[in-house]
Amino acid sequence: MKASTTSSTPVATRPLDDQIWYDLYVWLLPLVEKWVRYANVVAWYGQQKEVSEDITQEAVLRTFHYNQRADHGEVRPIDSLKSLCKTIAQNYFRDRRKKDWNLVRPSQENSGPEESYPHLESLEDPSQIAVDHLLLKNVITIAARLVVRFPPGQRAALLTDLALISDFGEQPTLLEQVLSEEGIHLRDYRQPLPDDPGAKNRHAALLSIAYKRLRKEVSL
Repeated sequence: MKASTTSSTPVATRPLDDQIWYDLYVWLLPLVEKWVRYANVVAWYGQQKEVSEDITQEAVLRTFHYNQRADHGEVRPIDSLKSLCKTIAQNYFRDRRKKDWNLVRPSQENSGPEESYPHLESLEDPSQIAVDHLLLKNVITIAARLVVRFPPGQRAALLTDLALISDFGEQPTLLEQVLSEEGIHLRDYRQPLPDDPGAKNRHAALLSIAYKRLRKEVSL
């Protein structure tokens, strides 16, 4: 059994009549792909790309419909399409994750790779969860202290990426707390990525180097 997916027809082929909607889809998709990649939903293994496209497309379409209603004065005007679309995507992502979390157990699959994934029973074991949280806390603490010592360009690219994919709430996350102890305020790095192609490529290169360096230096 696999996670249910909606049509993955690219948004560009829908009659949205404006390049801005396709651009919004292209901007949002990489963010959603990161959420899906690290969601650890067993039912999504092997189809993360399709799930990411479904979530992104649904978020853009809901934003489009909301914008139509705003144009007709039915709802309040939109301050930022990107902000609204990302919020809609986050909410839809959470709903999909809850729905698909217990959809399939690896032992029910007979076709290879899924058999090597951890069983949901072990993921739901309170003692295992406690150990996972402890390990996660240690990793985050180590990672935050390492990031502080990264070269300025790599550090800024990594912190900007972390800030853009973080779901900030009233209470600071563990990552925010640890970075704050090192004199870094993650929310300050929540800013749009550069539009200039050269600057954008430089940011992507620095980010790739930073993540590779972080993975290499962090170990349990």
